[in-house]
Amino acid sequence: MPGQPMTFSLVGSPYTIDATGQHVLEEAAKLQERADLLRERGRLTDATLRAYFGDKRYEQIAESNAIEGSTLSVGETELAVEKGMTVTGHDPAYSADAINLSRALAHMVELAKDPSPSDCRQVKELHSLILGGGPTAGMFRSSPVRISGSPHAPPATWHQVMSNMEDWERWSADQSGALPLLRAIVLHAWLTHIHPFTDGNGRTARAVMNLELIRAGLPSVIIRRKDRLRYYDALAESDLGGDLEPLSELILARAEDALRDLERAAKRHEGYDAAQELLRKAQARRVAIWNDAVSLLFSLVTDAIESAVGDTGDVSTRWYDAELSVGDYAALCEGDSAGNAWLFRIDVEVPGLDRDRYLAWTGYCSLEMTRWLATGNGPAIFWSLPDPAGIRKWRQDDSQSPGVAELTLDLPDVDRWIARLPDGGVARLEPSEVARRVAEAVVESLVED
Repeated sequence: MPGQPMTFSLVGSPYTIDATGQHVLEEAAKLQERADLLRERGRLTDATLRAYFGDKRYEQIAESNAIEGSTLSVGETELAVEKGMTVTGHDPAYSADAINLSRALAHMVELAKDPSPSDCRQVKELHSLILGGGPTAGMFRSSPVRISGSPHAPPATWHQVMSNMEDWERWSADQSGALPLLRAIVLHAWLTHIHPFTDGNGRTARAVMNLELIRAGLPSVIIRRKDRLRYYDALAESDLGGDLEPLSELILARAEDALRDLERAAKRHEGYDAAQELLRKAQARRVAIWNDAVSLLFSLVTDAIESAVGDTGDVSTRWYDAELSVGDYAALCEGDSAGNAWLFRIDVEVPGLDRDRYLAWTGYCSLEMTRWLATGNGPAIFWSLPDPAGIRKWRQDDSQSPGVAELTLDLPDVDRWIARLPDGGVARLEPSEVARRVAEAVVESLVED
């Protein structure tokens, strides 16, 4: 939509993005400008687009179905779709889901040729294909449903569902000139909130989100299995308080990943290279070592904090199951934030004292760490804390990080973590020593607060 003025209003929707969420609006606008510029320069040829979407098709199917529990890999998904067969060693339903979603995505591309805003008819058509037919496919439900693990109660009756979907459709039409990324986020969140179908709501909502993006000339967004718990947490916040900021930050991050991949596809020529394949296998070995080391560290840190707090308070943890893939590892080694992911969260509460929260996440090594290592970039673990100013949910502050500000490994060595300390120093620490430092810093913070 280059050159068109774009407005945005959440009036008529159940959501808010207040003044502190201004960065969400700005980031969405920047990504749209990048996509428009790429197109204006003539770098998005039909051949490039076909190659890009062909590469991403099975990844998108596999990752979207994995959010719902599918265990098929990208390669197994391709096998199921191309051969129309059931992949052995997995629930047969997962192969059927892959085939059905492939058909729905193909139809989504056709729907995207129509510039009309997304409406109930299109939602039903996509849902019908995702479910592969059947008595409830493409039909709004007439009985109550519950969302597993969520206190949110979607509208219970058919009339309530229809009323909500009419509001959804009206907002879609009224806000046809809004930034496509923001439209996509709102329409996606709102569909999951209404939960208009008995089954298949999440896959349908993600398909509608990508319908909006493709219609606007943007690459489709892939919410990955490593994002699953963060994604569910963000949807829960949007359900209960109408706060779209956590979901927006996740989707905008993945939209930037998709745009970066599209920009790369415009530059490169695909082809098999034997030397590169050997390097990828070596990367895979290192990724496995890294993931095992991080999992062990999480267990040690959790045990150390629980022991330090004891019976005086409560420690809760959330493991985001965000193991690095080879692609993530390669991205981080190139200093590319596409490999970033939330790792785990720790909440500590002691009666009479403040509640402290810490978010550990994977990114690429800081400039200070790369200089110290003198071996190039790679994955590292950082901490973020709740932002007291409320500008973002979380902010990185090395001086407030618990015990260590940054952690990395000189792979394949896992006996010592290389730690950049809050005071700027660097030390090699055994995993148990890292855990002890973190626990001591957490307790010290509670006492000081």
